[in-house]
Amino acid sequence: MDGETVYIPKGLNLLMDIDRSPKLKAVLVEGSLLFMPHPTDANHQRTFDAMYVFVKGGYMEVGTPKFPYTSKITLTMHGTADDPYIPIYGNKVIGVREGILEMHGNERTPAWTVMDKTSEIGDSKITLHTAVDWKVGEQIAIASTSYKGADVDKRYITAIDRTNAAKPILTLDKPLDYKHFAKRETFGANDFIDMRAEVALLTRNVVFRGDPETTKANTYGATMFFHSDGDDSLEARLKHIETTDMGQAFKLGRYAIHFHMIGAVHKSYCEGVVVHTSFNRAFTIHGTHYLRLTNNVGFNVKGHTIFIEDAVETKNVMTNNLIFNTERSWSLLNTD
Repeated sequence: MDGETVYIPKGLNLLMDIDRSPKLKAVLVEGSLLFMPHPTDANHQRTFDAMYVFVKGGYMEVGTPKFPYTSKITLTMHGTADDPYIPIYGNKVIGVREGILEMHGNERTPAWTVMDKTSEIGDSKITLHTAVDWKVGEQIAIASTSYKGADVDKRYITAIDRTNAAKPILTLDKPLDYKHFAKRETFGANDFIDMRAEVALLTRNVVFRGDPETTKANTYGATMFFHSDGDDSLEARLKHIETTDMGQAFKLGRYAIHFHMIGAVHKSYCEGVVVHTSFNRAFTIHGTHYLRLTNNVGFNVKGHTIFIEDAVETKNVMTNNLIFNTERSWSLLNTD
């Protein structure tokens, strides 16, 4: 029932195959918590609501690398700054200690690309430089090419012309508010400056978010907090998921996706993950090594979007991530 706490002991597998969960107080996972997609309908929507999820030595699965979650699910975390903390892990959180978290949505290619032609203010169509699997109804964001980083257009796709599949033309729900430049200047045989506006896909079928009722008003979103003692003592694998209304403003350690003092994490990664609208950073790597951050999007984030905390972190691989529309944060480090 609403407000109750669920305990999943070791050896028990709890399968969530209902369309809507009650708004739970907390879920403690020492066994397995498994979220199953609809078997046939890719547009089928399920929801899960809780204040705390703590995976302690257990396993939580929303899709796997081999079998991603194929329909739609939204996991919503509730709470405010006044709610009690799980020690170290906080509140409004999925916390993992000595356990495994798997969250894999449908693969999206690419997570972001660039424009092929310059678009002017008032245009309602843009041309992309590469083929995409993006769909009508999904949301995109176009990065600024002006002197102001906030000159971003966020739009929904209403039509896609794939006559030239390598350079699709997207029709948008509203005309552009800003000009977006797209040109690559070449100098000599090998030197160039790429000045094409980036375009990111914000939509995924697996969504993790803070509750829409309080998050924006309080600038207090959801978090994922991964902490455990010893090399490879936990595993967190996030791929092709959307996170929004994340991070807890001005709170130390309460970042959107936080790998905290674990040591080596050879089996963990964030790939194709979108963090859009975070009130406190996006990806934080603290006392953690061998983490892979690839093909992710960080959009509309306060403070450092990718933050390497103590400068002792080694052998982390960060490639092909798009970070834009970063906003200043009036707390934590001066560099935020």
